[in-house]
Amino acid sequence: MLEYDIAIIGSGPSGSCAALTLQNTNVRVALFEKEEFPRQKVCGDGLCDRSINTLRAISESYYFEFMETFSPLPMQKTDLVYKGTHYTLNFKNFGYTCKREDFDAFLFSRIQRDCSNCTIYQNTQIAEVQKHENGLIIRSTQNETFFAKMVIVANGAKSHIATELTEKPWEKEKNGVAIRAYFSGVTDTKSDTIELHYSKKYFPGYFWIFPMQNNIANVGFGYSMKDKNKHPLSIHEIFTEWIQNDEKLRERFKNAVPISKMQGGLIPYNTNDFSSAGNRYIITGDAASLIDPISGGGIGSAMYSGYCAAKTALQCVETQDFSYTQTKTYEKALKQRIQKEIRKRNRLQKLIRRLPFMLDMFAYVAKNQKRLQKISSWYFR
Repeated sequence: MLEYDIAIIGSGPSGSCAALTLQNTNVRVALFEKEEFPRQKVCGDGLCDRSINTLRAISESYYFEFMETFSPLPMQKTDLVYKGTHYTLNFKNFGYTCKREDFDAFLFSRIQRDCSNCTIYQNTQIAEVQKHENGLIIRSTQNETFFAKMVIVANGAKSHIATELTEKPWEKEKNGVAIRAYFSGVTDTKSDTIELHYSKKYFPGYFWIFPMQNNIANVGFGYSMKDKNKHPLSIHEIFTEWIQNDEKLRERFKNAVPISKMQGGLIPYNTNDFSSAGNRYIITGDAASLIDPISGGGIGSAMYSGYCAAKTALQCVETQDFSYTQTKTYEKALKQRIQKEIRKRNRLQKLIRRLPFMLDMFAYVAKNQKRLQKISSWYFR
């Protein structure tokens, strides 16, 4: 049986950042990925400032390599669209758009190149993780068996491993569902501006248009599974209806052509619960439900969680203390950086869900540009 200090299950942004953070250490790392790179991932393709800052924290050189490799489009503005009116928020170096498939492959390639202490297992899906007196027994679906002193769970939404370790059931109501496709020919997009279209009917869901390289747009729609049964239409029908019922969007999509299949995925919203560590385990990214409850953004928090998980795991190995007394340091780091904004946005989401007319009030207040920027400052503080 092969033995490791740390096993990382999943090599999306959180798992990859954990592995990259552990490079140049004496820690023996195993990274398990159920697919083979490059692989598809349904996403809005937006990299916020937290994504970029975490990448730079791991290695400043990775940031420059990322910029040189992709020349990504900068996201400097966000258009919030409600009842046909655009409310523009301005940012300074807020982030970039980059295809998720490309970004994930970029991170993974750096592990292959730079992490000599990490053994990579692609096409290896983990079936179960069993607690053992001195560590964890990890079994793959191919009946391979591994041993690790601790595990970082980074295998995405609805992780059965996270459920088993925490002994907390998966709750459908705390998740959303989204679909997206790439389109060419969408008119009136701005290369530095992402669009979020809102409706009282589907809030906290929204319709989005994210500009990409080569005049391509990432277009999608997502909403809460809690509200799914309220609407007679399927999510694909709502997507089509949204375009057809909006005169401006209908004109903008008149000659647009989908250049990819419409794909869907889960959105595990954060509900101000950061119970994501225990004896010999840490849970990161979508497996820990770290997605913003209003914007649906999750890459930045996933990357940051992987970075923090690796820092905590390294302390565990160095002290040979894998108890919750040590791993809860990870939860504290997440709360310090993320909890305040999550709590604020959860409250805002619940308020608007309960009192939908609040969207009209926000829209009225936001007509004044100075008031809009004050709202923005409060929201992103």
